[in-house]
Amino acid sequence: MRKVVATGKTIEEAVMSALVRLGVPRSQAQVRVIREPARGFLGWLGGREAEVEVSVIETPLDAAKEFLRTTISKMGLGQAVIVADDVDEEGHVKLSISADDEVLPILIGRRGATLDALQYLVNIVANRDASEKMRFTLDAAGYRDRRLESLRRLAEEAADKAVRLGRPVTLDPMPRKDRKWVHAHLQSRGDVLTLSEGQEPYRRVKIIPKRHDWA
Repeated sequence: MRKVVATGKTIEEAVMSALVRLGVPRSQAQVRVIREPARGFLGWLGGREAEVEVSVIETPLDAAKEFLRTTISKMGLGQAVIVADDVDEEGHVKLSISADDEVLPILIGRRGATLDALQYLVNIVANRDASEKMRFTLDAAGYRDRRLESLRRLAEEAADKAVRLGRPVTLDPMPRKDRKWVHAHLQSRGDVLTLSEGQEPYRRVKIIPKRHDWA
C-alpha cells in the first residue's frame, strides 16, 4: 500500500500536501492523524504543525496486480506486465501476464500448476482487506485457451475411439479442474458416458460408449 507522511499548518493543509505527492484524489485516500496542530506562545512561538499519514485505498484489482508483479520479481523472473481483460462468463476478472518468452514456461508450470497456484494466492491476497471482493482468473500468453483446445481434441478423439471400438477408453491422469472440464464437454455427446476412477494424483477420466454396459 502506498502511503506518505506530510505536515502542514492545519490538518487539511497536510492532507492536501500528501494527496499531491501521491497523485490521487481525496476519495481514494485514507487519512490517519498523527499529530494535531498546536498554537504556540503569542500565537506562533513554539507552535507545531499538523502531521498526517495518508495512504491510497487499493482496490482488489490494484492489490492483485501489485502482488503478481512483486511475486514474479522475487521469483527471479524479471519484470512482468499484468493486464486486466474482460470479465469471463463466471464473473471473474481475467488477468493476463506478459513476460519474456524464456520465463513463461516457469510461470505456467507443468500443466499450468504454477499458474494455478499463483491464481489461488492472488485471490486470497487481493481480497484480504476488500469490502467488495473480486474473483480473478490468471493466464499467461494465452495458455488457458491453448490448454482447453488441447483437452477438447483429446476428449473428442478418445470418445470417438471408444465408440468405434465399442469399449471404454481411459485418459492419462490429469488435475481435477481438467477432469471436470472433460466431463462437462462430453456431456453434450449422446453416445458416451464419463466417470473418474483412481486416487489422486493418478485419478483418470474413463469414457464409456453408451451402447455397452461396462463395469
